[in-house]
Amino acid sequence: MKAVPAFLAANPASPAWRSPLRRALAGAPPAIADVSALADERQVAAVGPAAGVAGIEIAAPEAEHLLRRVTDLDLEALPAVGAVAHVQALVVREAPGRVRLWFPQEYADYVAEVVLDAWEGLR
Repeated sequence: MKAVPAFLAANPASPAWRSPLRRALAGAPPAIADVSALADERQVAAVGPAAGVAGIEIAAPEAEHLLRRVTDLDLEALPAVGAVAHVQALVVREAPGRVRLWFPQEYADYVAEVVLDAWEGLR
């Protein structure tokens, strides 16, 4: 099997790697974080950052309330795959009050905007 050229391998530890959410979440509150670099964890290990996956973590007591505003998924049955603001996403509960959304990086700006808008609606 041929080795993957270094310029094709996504390596979040590299200073050259840039998250697809870097700009979209630049001014986000601390409760909303870019976790795209963690795409190789257990949830999305089959794809990892090289597959174009972006991730947002919402860590606040209002996390599930926020999700109810942007998805029709049954939050009692997480992890689940379904539409989050009309974008197919994997929604994973990491802990009470802490959820992660994994979705195609092409929708990073849109999903970030929807999440931030829903967050502001909770304030």
